[in-house]
Amino acid sequence: MPLSGEKEKAVNYETLYALTGDRERSWKLLMALPDPEKPLVEAAAALSSVIEKSTEDIVSRHADIASAFAAERIETKVLFPESPFFPEQRGEFFPVVYASGNMELLKKRRVTFLGMPHPSLQGKSDAAKALGYLLEDDVAVLLSLDDGIPAFAAQLLLKNNGNVIAVLSGPVSKCQSQEEAQLRGRIYASGLLLSVFPPSQKTERWLVMVRNSFMASVTESVFLAEEKDGGPSWSVFDRVLLSGGRAMLPSSLLDVPSYTFARKRAESGALTFSSHKDIRRLIPKMKKESSVPDLFAGL
Repeated sequence: MPLSGEKEKAVNYETLYALTGDRERSWKLLMALPDPEKPLVEAAAALSSVIEKSTEDIVSRHADIASAFAAERIETKVLFPESPFFPEQRGEFFPVVYASGNMELLKKRRVTFLGMPHPSLQGKSDAAKALGYLLEDDVAVLLSLDDGIPAFAAQLLLKNNGNVIAVLSGPVSKCQSQEEAQLRGRIYASGLLLSVFPPSQKTERWLVMVRNSFMASVTESVFLAEEKDGGPSWSVFDRVLLSGGRAMLPSSLLDVPSYTFARKRAESGALTFSSHKDIRRLIPKMKKESSVPDLFAGL
């Protein structure tokens, strides 16, 4: 069965990206084609000299990626910058996003929720308290499905009919364990699964760094429940804080002598949390309409 126009466009982009390793260049090359939704093989000869790959390489890579898309069994939408659901990006540019589930959640106010894999009792308590307030305010919570606080947050939100947007470190349909597959299934039923990885992507550990870059890019407000000094959550938290976004920490972290990162971030402008009033400072204001970044502005 032939792929839809949006899927063929995604295959074309992923083919170019696989061959060039450059997202923005791949997107510009794709959008310069007469019809980005036609199979890339029709333009393979012309592209060959531009990207310095043989026509055979382009055709072969396109066939492999198209085959993976055709074999996908979970219903997935492809979001491009012109889509009304495309998440506004503040940092690194990801021109193609894969979404499965309730995309209306992307129109809600969002808070990204972070935390460590082995939290303390205080960390879980702070997380539960903050999530309770976010539930009251009907906010969509964007999180990973990593062990510890992220998985704990997803389960608590699902139990209480909360709005969960899970950002994955691999393709939408590829899970690392049976437990994760079950959790993804529950989120798919009522929430949303997001990924910047196509069905053809092999699951590798380093993809977590790419996922974190995407999370930081689409985050305007972030809550970090608990993290050790130098832990991976800081990479997302710091990028949001440095870009002028809202970043919040529980006040309890500032009392732990070994958590020097938390105290330094508070001194650098991070907000602190202890009450519902504090959480309301974190939640983004309602936007009348979403803005779509123009990749070609100024060219």
